[in-house]
Amino acid sequence: MIESNKRPLVIERFYEALDGKTDTELTSEQRLAVEQAVLSITASSMHWVDVRKSFPFLNRRYYFVFLFGLDHRKRPRKESTLFRILLTALILFSGLFCTFATLLTLYMIKSALGIDIFPHFHLGIWDWWLSLKDH
Repeated sequence: MIESNKRPLVIERFYEALDGKTDTELTSEQRLAVEQAVLSITASSMHWVDVRKSFPFLNRRYYFVFLFGLDHRKRPRKESTLFRILLTALILFSGLFCTFATLLTLYMIKSALGIDIFPHFHLGIWDWWLSLKDH
């Protein structure tokens, strides 16, 4: 059992919410098991990224939580095949879009600086971009 003064706040709040009679009837083994269970379901330190912020907006407070880490739950989540296909497609198209946007940006910078990597071969994107200024 964890000493009272070294208990995490979540354990203290759990015992405050627990009925006094039930609290006195718990054995030390039961207390230890309950404390371990409470800590295992509320452990935020197991996340690689744990950002929890609150901010005022229009006379109210809102909060933002971003967690990233491994899923340590014992029961696997049931995810549909359609969800996995859509998620895979979303990640694939996002990656392709970022790759093409980066390549296009690098090409435009190269063209703006007048660097000619392949002589007598141009995609024509820079010329098209310059022609937009004339209209």
